[in-house]
Amino acid sequence: MPDQILVVEDDDNLAFVLCEALQRRGYRSEAVGTLAAMRERLTAAPYDLLLLDLRLPDGDGLDAIPQCRELAPDTPIIAMTAYTVRRIATEALRRGAYDFFTKPLKISEIEIVVGRALERRRLQQRVATLEASRVTGFEELVGSSQAFVHALEAARRGAPTDLTVLIEGESGTGKELLAQAIHRGSARKGGPLVAVNCAAIPEGLLESELFGHERGAFTGAIRTRVGRFELARGGTLFLDEIGDMPLGMQAKILRAIEERKIERVGGNRPIDVDVRIIAATNQTLGQLVEEGRFRADLYYRLHGIQLRLPPLRERLDDLPELINTFLDHAQRKLSGTTATLSDEALQCLWVHAWPGNVRELKHVLEGAVLLSDGVIRPEHLPPAVQTAGVKKLAPASATASGRSLDETLDDVERQMILEALGCAGGVQVRAARLLGITEQSLWYRIKKHGIQARVTGSLPTGSSPPASLPAVRPTPPVELPASAEDALDRSAHDPGHRRANSSANRANGVIRWK
Repeated sequence: MPDQILVVEDDDNLAFVLCEALQRRGYRSEAVGTLAAMRERLTAAPYDLLLLDLRLPDGDGLDAIPQCRELAPDTPIIAMTAYTVRRIATEALRRGAYDFFTKPLKISEIEIVVGRALERRRLQQRVATLEASRVTGFEELVGSSQAFVHALEAARRGAPTDLTVLIEGESGTGKELLAQAIHRGSARKGGPLVAVNCAAIPEGLLESELFGHERGAFTGAIRTRVGRFELARGGTLFLDEIGDMPLGMQAKILRAIEERKIERVGGNRPIDVDVRIIAATNQTLGQLVEEGRFRADLYYRLHGIQLRLPPLRERLDDLPELINTFLDHAQRKLSGTTATLSDEALQCLWVHAWPGNVRELKHVLEGAVLLSDGVIRPEHLPPAVQTAGVKKLAPASATASGRSLDETLDDVERQMILEALGCAGGVQVRAARLLGITEQSLWYRIKKHGIQARVTGSLPTGSSPPASLPAVRPTPPVELPASAEDALDRSAHDPGHRRANSSANRANGVIRWK
């Protein structure tokens, strides 16, 4: 969108010349002749730049500069006057003007200064955006799937409060990152964020780790030690893997949360602690309560805000965005090393089960960038990632028949789409929901495979009777340029042409998910 410039000039001829010159440079400009009209425009709409004459019929432009700063604090002001007095120029700059010109104006100079002022404003906006994202911290959590976005939205709303937060999710889904983001978005962001892994500390040492101990409390306690609760005073205490905490310790944690007081091991003096609790677990606490392995009263006390981060297998639509993000991070981490992702490597990533979730994906890509020579291929991936998808997708006879991975995946994808359409009665919206992909992605794949889908209750052409879908995932959607639509249609009715193109793509195709 072109930059919006407001010219405040009572000389109609000069205002016309300025607007024409600015429009020739690609800006959108409009002119007013009074301060009252200027204030009305600045109140009604945002402007990227203000050209302000200092002598106007209804007031002094110098006095109007602070008013403009209040109405539009981010809009640079360029002052103009017919009086070449150094004091006026200095005063205009002191009151907040970006630059100053005397009449008669030189249009070429005006154009240069206007361009610099607008570029400076864009840089300030970019810095402000980066600062805001750094403060909130949620930019590190990448994804747009419904369950993931729902969890992030709830976290953003709950972050400014002082409510206790419980985060559930499998290992590697980003629970600690979410806890850090919540802390940075809270009123306690100026205080410490202290993390404790309850599963990594032996039961005999956990109480001392959390509450501290007095000198002589036990053998080896040669000095007083401050616990994590005290270290987190004024900030946030993150209790990771709280589901593994022993029952005896759970009672003491509940008392500390309820009373906001603790006692060090070996001490008898209550110590006030002001902390916010964020707890995380890779187990389902409700189920642990039913089994008697977790205290119900502590569970309900932690239940202020309950968030669930879905595993990667439930948010595969986020895989392209995650791959892009982690490739960029890996390249910066490895001193600017560049790497692109081949089609074959991408297919391995797509069909892998990802038991380690997002953490596993990140480390796999970091290792692949380091091992590759600029192009990530299957041999640069861990053996489990290379072979797991092939074992799940390829029929027993695929290898024996000499069929390639691409051809096997195409066959499985086509069969899955046909079965989903059959189960959905030919309704593509329902079929897309069954497959866990978007309707647009399903439409592209239908065209890719030449499936004659109908929106009636009849089965699509070539489909088998409704059956349960296999536990596999489709290959990822690839954005095609508009010019490829005709070729796609032709390939849908020419199997030989499609196989030839597939072979050529396998030989030459290296993609970068951007």
